Amino acid sequence: MNEPTEGPDDMPLGTVWKSFAFLAASAVILILIFNGPEYLWNLWSLDNAVLETAAGAGAGIVFAVVVIGLYHVSVIKLPDNLYIRLIEQLAAKKYGLFTIAVGAGISEEILFRGALLGITAGYTGETAALLLVSLLFMALHIPQYKGNVLIHIIVFMMGAVLGVLFLRTGALWAPIAAHAVYNAALTWLMRKRQTVTGT
Repeated sequence: MNEPTEGPDDMPLGTVWKSFAFLAASAVILILIFNGPEYLWNLWSLDNAVLETAAGAGAGIVFAVVVIGLYHVSVIKLPDNLYIRLIEQLAAKKYGLFTIAVGAGISEEILFRGALLGITAGYTGETAALLLVSLLFMALHIPQYKGNVLIHIIVFMMGAVLGVLFLRTGALWAPIAAHAVYNAALTWLMRKRQTVTGT
């Protein structure tokens, strides 16, 4: 599939939040159908929420440091395509960093870990589900990182770590925190890159 060469010049933050809400709502519907309301409630258990959030944030920091380090030594390079340009435009907006970090962190984790991993693990077992959902998570990001195999590997590994955090805690606090911190760091990198290049 070819990368689209034309797309919107700008994407309003409201539109982005609507897509995040759609992802989260779809995930909640899947969860209610397959695992029921008690499972959904347990995803937000407050028993160890602070500790789990701290552990997730730590994992997100580790991944962010690795990726930013690899970027600075020119081992990886963000591709120049429509998807990256749209993310850079979002990152430059007043609440862009918050939107990308928190909005994507919450909605993607409800969908990928809470719904897809939680449901799939009941049918295939945790290991197979973890591999499958991590591959799906990587596949979602292929268009924006197309042509950079190392970034795809990193996204797969990140998906696996997020999955392990979810499976070990049974809640979404740790994976959401990890995802949000990682996204915030990469969005900051994109903002900084825009400032340096003047784009």
